[in-house]
Amino acid sequence: MTEDEEQSIWDHLEELAQRLRRVLFVIVVATLLIVILPSDLGGILRLDFSNYRPLISAMIEYIQYSLLPQGVQLLAFNWLDTFYIYILVAIVLGTLVTMPYTAFELFKFIAPALYPHERRSMYKFVFVVTVLFSIGAVYAWLVLLPTTFNVLYVFAFQSNILPFFSVKDFFNMVAFGVLGSGVFYTFPLVIWMLVGAGLISVDTVKENRKQLFLGLIIVTAVLTPDPTPFSMLLMSIPFYILYEITIQVLSRTKKGREDPSVQLGIQASRDLLSRQQDSDT
Repeated sequence: MTEDEEQSIWDHLEELAQRLRRVLFVIVVATLLIVILPSDLGGILRLDFSNYRPLISAMIEYIQYSLLPQGVQLLAFNWLDTFYIYILVAIVLGTLVTMPYTAFELFKFIAPALYPHERRSMYKFVFVVTVLFSIGAVYAWLVLLPTTFNVLYVFAFQSNILPFFSVKDFFNMVAFGVLGSGVFYTFPLVIWMLVGAGLISVDTVKENRKQLFLGLIIVTAVLTPDPTPFSMLLMSIPFYILYEITIQVLSRTKKGREDPSVQLGIQASRDLLSRQQDSDT
């Protein structure tokens, strides 16, 4: 590696670090605003804070009402558990509302590697990232997390164990499930970008379905908030369907657009490897 190439790599890493710091700063600001906002937003306009209740308190109550199975009680096992979940829920909400800005910074980082006509699609990129992340987060909220908690509750019920659980563990599962699922469902866009950049071909994406599915099972086993196979299947199956949709869209949009020089280069590489193998034998 030359000195110029090494310097270029460090420049890219420094730029990435700067953009990540900006994203982190925006998330922190959004988190602080969510922590201090009152649940009655109209009280801000009326300048009436006599019955002030933080918005985050109402959100914590709503999460419990929406996701906890009937009869389950949450317990705080130390003095800091309640404060911890206040901050955790605020961070999750702050991350969700600032996702368009995060997507914008990501686009600005990869923009130098794009063609001029692709750089004009910034708003489309931000929109797609936000939509895919939202789909994953909403799916976790509506399907993944309720199913997970109900399945785990059945084990406690059938074992005649009192349904008292840690409030910290519960909200950790909620936060990890929502954010993890949101990030996970942006992966088809990564595939789209790799194909668009010519780093991989649509045929390669098609031919590696089995390997992808195996890797998908492993990743979902790590990302899912519980060790049972139910949540793993609930996350992996919709993602695989989304992956197949991505393949079909890529097949239609990229059909006939392959660069002949790229194809000639690939064929030349294959011929060279074939001749090398023949000479070795």
